Amino acid sequence: MEQEFMRSWAWSTSSPVPFFLLNVFLWAFYFIPAMIAWVRKHRSLPAIIALNILLGWTGLGWIGAFVWSLSWPGHDNPQPPVSKANSPAEPDQY
Repeated sequence: MEQEFMRSWAWSTSSPVPFFLLNVFLWAFYFIPAMIAWVRKHRSLPAIIALNILLGWTGLGWIGAFVWSLSWPGHDNPQPPVSKANSPAEPDQY
């Protein structure tokens, strides 16, 4: 009897539980681009978050933030590849 009451209360139309769960799910979905950029350590993370917050509600802003978060995250300090001409001289071998 108690389980039936709990089940009927948790999923009744007057219960706040479905509203709360739906709200959590929708907010998590809305911030997927920001979460992807954060996990990938994207160097444009602040800009992606700003785009997501400010224009994500338009749909096009959300898609733009999503595509941008999936783009190559880049490196903070790119270094040119080391070639034989630029490498330090090797010590003389005996």
